Amino acid sequence: MRRWTWGIGLLVLAVAVTACSSSNDNNEINGNKTSNESTGGKTVVTMAVVQKDPGGWLEQAEKAYESKYPNVDIVIKEYVALPERSPSKVINVLGEVSPADLEKYRNAINTDLMSGKGADIISVSELNIEKYADKGVLADLGALMEKDQDFDSANVFGNVMDAANGGGKKVVAPIWYDIHFVSSALEPKQLKVEDASWKWSDLLLQGAELAKDLPGDLEIMGGVAPTALLRKIVMSDYDHYINQEEKTASFDTEEFVGLLNQLKELYGKGMLSDNFDKAIENRDIFRDQSLASPLIALETLQSKRQIWNPPGNGKHSGLRFSSNMMLAINSKSGVTEEAWKFISYLLSEKAQSNPGMWAGLPMNKAAVASKLKRNGSGMMVFGTTDKSSVKTKEPAEVTAQERERLMAYIGQPGYFHGSDPRLMDIVETETAAFFAGEKTADTVAKLIQNRIKTYLNE
Repeated sequence: MRRWTWGIGLLVLAVAVTACSSSNDNNEINGNKTSNESTGGKTVVTMAVVQKDPGGWLEQAEKAYESKYPNVDIVIKEYVALPERSPSKVINVLGEVSPADLEKYRNAINTDLMSGKGADIISVSELNIEKYADKGVLADLGALMEKDQDFDSANVFGNVMDAANGGGKKVVAPIWYDIHFVSSALEPKQLKVEDASWKWSDLLLQGAELAKDLPGDLEIMGGVAPTALLRKIVMSDYDHYINQEEKTASFDTEEFVGLLNQLKELYGKGMLSDNFDKAIENRDIFRDQSLASPLIALETLQSKRQIWNPPGNGKHSGLRFSSNMMLAINSKSGVTEEAWKFISYLLSEKAQSNPGMWAGLPMNKAAVASKLKRNGSGMMVFGTTDKSSVKTKEPAEVTAQERERLMAYIGQPGYFHGSDPRLMDIVETETAAFFAGEKTADTVAKLIQNRIKTYLNE
């Protein structure tokens, strides 16, 4: 399930948005239309996304680019429309794209790519990137970067770009990204973690022991639904559960059934919860969070909380990244260089310094520094969407030392989970019935096993 949300406490993000109704909104990207066709003497570059960003940044970037290059027409098609916006309307952006809508997008893009048609630029965050890279339907962005004399790869975070491509051939470019981590308010003398080797089973065991021994009616973790937590656990040890090369799965096992029952028991006892009640009072042992803006990242580093990389399986090290705006270019595009030019503009300091980009960490280094000098567009408001409650702060002065500390942290090597989002959706949707008490753990494990094996062998 795809959500425009992150971290604890981001219950409502109120943003005053001026509506940007693009003249391209109603244009369809027809699979039978070649991308290098011109309209009125303009070169048309088409782009397919699941959904545009709620802040309107992508539309603003489109207009700015077309103003700079009047001979280019950027046509963006979103497959799931955002709620209608109006000038100065305060919007609640904790919406989500349904699994059914994601399937429609994946199927449409798959048909286009495998038939050599479709959009020039494609949002691939919700696709199995490795599958399409192996089939050669995604253009070599690395070659385009080298050929483009106006693009300096040193201006963007190379650690994130490399991680998004598994350290290999560059076929995708994250436009923005999040860094995931686990934190705790407990002091090191109370809680020590070896995050280079810990697993979710260690977190659950250690958290349960501390919640039992320490005063204050503590919980292991809050603010995460059981299906979402299970998805995190499976994704962190993806190769253990799914072998895509051999097309096998390991869900119909005593181990997985035991994991389901363990989580259900912990939620039933209140040791895990899907609300923030105890977290707001700092009565949670662990907190699953993400850094989604430079200021949030800086404030997190300056806090007294302990911070660790998320649990894994020992095969990955460093920071854990994710992005819901990763772009690739269709290898069959007739306007490959023009498509890259637009992506490179989206990665530029000018585009990424725009306050409309608040949904993630900028890929552009200078834009990160720029956003540390302002309080951004929109304030975090807890428990309300009332515009009158939005209060702006005076921009805090960030010292050079603080900025360097942040840049050093987010510049560390890391990884993206190379999992197939569609398989993770199967795990999350099928286990919902178990946690709701409608099906047994054994039944759900068998359903997941059968569905995933069927998918792997399609």
